[in-house]
Amino acid sequence: MIGQIFPLFREGHLLRTQMLEAFTDYSFRFGELLYTGYANGIISGCQLTTTEDTIIVHPGLVLFFGKVFYIKEPTPVNYAPTDELRILKLHYLGEEQTESMIRYEMELSLEEDSKQKEGQIEMCRFTLQQGAYLRCQYQSFEDWGTAYDTLNMVHVPYAALGHSTLHPELLRTFAKEMLTHTLENQIDISFCLDILSRGGAVCSEALTAYIGLHNGVGTVKENNQEIYNGLLDILREVRSGGNQKKVTSKKHRSILID
Repeated sequence: MIGQIFPLFREGHLLRTQMLEAFTDYSFRFGELLYTGYANGIISGCQLTTTEDTIIVHPGLVLFFGKVFYIKEPTPVNYAPTDELRILKLHYLGEEQTESMIRYEMELSLEEDSKQKEGQIEMCRFTLQQGAYLRCQYQSFEDWGTAYDTLNMVHVPYAALGHSTLHPELLRTFAKEMLTHTLENQIDISFCLDILSRGGAVCSEALTAYIGLHNGVGTVKENNQEIYNGLLDILREVRSGGNQKKVTSKKHRSILID
């Protein structure tokens, strides 16, 4: 028989082993099953804000090797202008087990190495110039890819089936900007509406398939930066009217009836 026990913690009741086991199964195992087959990355939350000298990582959920971790308190990381690339990374340091608990350790650090090693998740990257302020707000889809004096979130992996993917809010910005134009291509319309109707991340396979369909080429495997560049090219094409030209330039045959 398949069933589920929900413990009821009430005043005056004894705390039994079965109740604790049920609580453990629900609170910890449920997340692991829910994200089976997902790649490492942010699940939700983990918003970044900045002050004059700190980047603050706000509460959120992160997936590491099939385990869901909860960042429960805002965590500040100090920074300074260096005129060089800096990457904020979340490191998984492993686990420490005792007779009564398993403790998982993580830490945040700023690094120069842009490569994401095993057990690391990039939270942002930036190059801050002397005298400049580090921005965390974006004016447009193109602005998300700004290299200087701005938190660049393009490379940040979001947990998704198979492979990590792009920041959901970045994709929502793309869809909103696309829909401000008159779209003639039904693939563009369907894709943008699907993004806006979702509450979370869009898998990278869907993104590369869309770029391929729009450009009339096969689907290829790409990383976050290449996917972002592909979406930016499409947006620029639509802005310039190229999307409409592609459709209206088709020749139409007519039949004359005597």
